[in-house]
Amino acid sequence: MQGQDRRSFLAGLGAASLLAACAGDSRRALTPLKREGDLIWGVNGHPFQAYPDIPLETQIRLVRELGMTHYRIGSHDEKMARLKTIADQHGVTLLPIIHPDGPLKEKTPEQLYRDSYNRARWRTRRYRGQFAIWELGNELENHAIIKPCEMRDDGTQYPCEWGPAGGMYKLDYYGPRWKKVSASLAGLLDGAREGDPDAKYAIGTAGWGHLGAFERFVEDGLEWDITIWHDYEQVRESFLETLAGYGKPIWITEFNAGGGGFETEEDNARMLTERIAYYRSMREKYRVDAAFIYELLDEPYWDDFEGKMGLYRVHKNDEDRWEVGEPKPAGRAVMRALGESA
Repeated sequence: MQGQDRRSFLAGLGAASLLAACAGDSRRALTPLKREGDLIWGVNGHPFQAYPDIPLETQIRLVRELGMTHYRIGSHDEKMARLKTIADQHGVTLLPIIHPDGPLKEKTPEQLYRDSYNRARWRTRRYRGQFAIWELGNELENHAIIKPCEMRDDGTQYPCEWGPAGGMYKLDYYGPRWKKVSASLAGLLDGAREGDPDAKYAIGTAGWGHLGAFERFVEDGLEWDITIWHDYEQVRESFLETLAGYGKPIWITEFNAGGGGFETEEDNARMLTERIAYYRSMREKYRVDAAFIYELLDEPYWDDFEGKMGLYRVHKNDEDRWEVGEPKPAGRAVMRALGESA
């Protein structure tokens, strides 16, 4: 999720076959620990920024306790190496994200391409052979959603009396801002492939019906290996059908149910269980290969629903330091659901 953009959206609403088998590198250790006929299951976390008091070992142990095998994280130049060592010891695969060297609004498309290229090349070269899959960018298309009175690419004006566009169609994005999104993704893709040509690279959108961005990806010549979607509303089957049409496996790298912290804990647990069953029912038909819950731990320092989206509670101890509490009803429900046969 992309910080304030995600909170604004929610508040307004009230594969195994891809992992490289390279004999000479550590990718052999990355084969997903998953049952045949099921998705890859993972969870999101913020190990390098959000909760420094909580040991990396504890976070990885909780991933396994949930019955999951993947941990989606923001990448870090140096700290990621230690986390990967710990994850490998526990049979957990990391899915790192490389963000553009932005912010987008402060740079030209040319600067964004160059800086994102350099960042992705450096990071994938630094960890070459250690990660089978990288996610590039996170909900970048939100930057380009067209706003009231702005001009569409076809020369018509987006109505001034409407709110921001829904992102369903390619004209729902404002051309000058889209150029920055596209340049950032192109730089990330080109740089990452220069740094590690054997890895797979995933790009996508924030969900919410943002299918028009994929049309633009294709028109702009972007080539990716895995299609990313985020799901906080229950993705429509018609959306999955459209996404599957791009010929790539679909990874839902963020999902929660009922707005996460908007619902009671019991309702959130029930809805997450239903969502897991729904993805399983869509797996074969649309190549929905992986799904990652948002998120592992509560973030109580956010004074809104986003602070309550974790599967485990977090609280301050007697020394005023954060520590992990018990699993929430949603966490226990996920353990049960993932322990059942697909």
